[in-house]
Amino acid sequence: MKRSVTRALIMGILCAATIAGLTSRPVGAAADVKKDEEKAVLQADQSLAEALGKADKTAVGALLDDNFEWTDVDGKIRTKAEALQNLTALAKDNEGETGVMTYSYGQVGRVAGTHYNAHFVRLWVKRPAGWRTFIYLEAPAPASPPQPAPPKAADKECENPCKSLPYKPTTAAQKAAIDAWQKTKVAEWQAIPDEWKSQAGESMVVISPSMYLDKAGRLALLIKQKEAYGTGSPSAPVVSMRMYDFGNAVIMTSHHGPNAAGKPAYAVRLFANEEGRWKIVLSSQTDIQ
Repeated sequence: MKRSVTRALIMGILCAATIAGLTSRPVGAAADVKKDEEKAVLQADQSLAEALGKADKTAVGALLDDNFEWTDVDGKIRTKAEALQNLTALAKDNEGETGVMTYSYGQVGRVAGTHYNAHFVRLWVKRPAGWRTFIYLEAPAPASPPQPAPPKAADKECENPCKSLPYKPTTAAQKAAIDAWQKTKVAEWQAIPDEWKSQAGESMVVISPSMYLDKAGRLALLIKQKEAYGTGSPSAPVVSMRMYDFGNAVIMTSHHGPNAAGKPAYAVRLFANEEGRWKIVLSSQTDIQ
């Protein structure tokens, strides 16, 4: 009897150990995969910098996606062909980078940092032939830390982008991404920190001429907005929009009407499916001069 009990106890311990091993292994494996992806993105990014440094048009062209867009600090957008025609300017924009951070979202890699008096983000996408630069956007560095802004009388309404958009999603991923984004827009408009927090991923980065903040920083600003005024202001309406699916990530590009500074803007946003929930992990925009 004792021998049977002992044997059952041993088998139970072995089964528990096996289950623990199976449940912990994917977590470690996922972390390893993520590190490998981030390393691959960083290597591709460094290869681009080297090719630009050598003014190697062929090598640079091979690392740019066919849908590549480069938006400089003045909001001027260049296609792949136009960027290759302005290789010297593109190379100069890649110099003196500091504080570079790389993050992977499966088929999309994010590289963000600072150079000169601007902040930048490059989005890389994984194609069958390898990693390719999809988006390169710059925004002037803010002159001072962002502060809460008093709402205006016209801020009581927010149809676009809070409720409607001039774009119809074509996939379930796009629909979920738009839903998450519009919820953040409503949260910013009405100053609802908890709602905004639930829709933003932990790796969230906000880049614009008025701010360069991580999730905690942007959340703190929204809390200050609520404490100071009880409500916020709506974002500028979307004039046009495009979306691109890459597995568990969705990239959104959009043109916006005049903002608080009276200037139209171009924006790039990134959404990721994190444990079954789509969240925004990047909001980057620059004014069009």
